[in-house]
Amino acid sequence: MGLLPRGPHNIRYVVATHILKKTGSYEQASYAIQDTPEMVAKHYGRFLPRDKAALAAQILNRVWDAA
Repeated sequence: MGLLPRGPHNIRYVVATHILKKTGSYEQASYAIQDTPEMVAKHYGRFLPRDKAALAAQILNRVWDAA
């Protein structure tokens, strides 16, 4: 089974939403899809994690565990 062919908008959608869910950063998502943070917030903002403090704690825990 493999990946089905996708257009550029589908790829941008997948990349932007994935980065927002993982990092919570409009800026990082905008770098990945070569757009502005404002445009990412407008189109993909609903995927931003609601609890940024919990997200930050998870990231810090991974950093400390790796050290």
